Amino acid sequence: MTDHRIVFEKTGRARFISHLDLNRCMVRAIRRSGLPAWYTEGFHPHMYLMFPLALSLGTESLCEVMDIRLTEERSPSEILSRLNAVLPEGLHAVEVRTPQDRTQDIEAAEYRVTLTGEALLPLWEQFLAQPEILAEKRTKKGVQTIDLRPLIEAEEAQAEGDHLILALRLPAGNAGNINVSMVTDAFSEFAETPIYVEKLLRTKIFCGNGRLFS
Repeated sequence: MTDHRIVFEKTGRARFISHLDLNRCMVRAIRRSGLPAWYTEGFHPHMYLMFPLALSLGTESLCEVMDIRLTEERSPSEILSRLNAVLPEGLHAVEVRTPQDRTQDIEAAEYRVTLTGEALLPLWEQFLAQPEILAEKRTKKGVQTIDLRPLIEAEEAQAEGDHLILALRLPAGNAGNINVSMVTDAFSEFAETPIYVEKLLRTKIFCGNGRLFS
């Protein structure tokens, strides 16, 4: 048996595929591809698939990850060609790796966020200048109030006409997960002006030491 980590893009209309439906979609695609997938044993065997970091509905991504296990060796090029021949529009496998990091190693993700509104750049700068940014987060223990300010790493903010394009790095994984919508909702409330989230795109996934998840 061999383990493979497949990096794939999820864009366009595929951004509206839920995480549960994505799992089903990939199972069907792997079956159609003819790849020799490994199934668990027991009374209810199922195909071994694992997605280290779920993606929020409506968010696009260039760096989604899926781990699979094959019963026979296949080259990365064969895995890519077979999968891409059967994947639906908006899902595209771009790389096959041998897994190096564990899911537990994930600690952050980077996003490119496109907002539409009037004079958003100065408002964004004022938003980040606050000593604290309080927001409510739903957890298994109920709703908690957290301070977003120390959790937001703003890599870039650029105004293009009535668009504000942000590069944000936010906590992700088992240690804690901050949804981009928590930041955009808090910003919209602060700005007191209509803000439209035009596009959310996940671009990178990081381990705790700042190294790209591999």
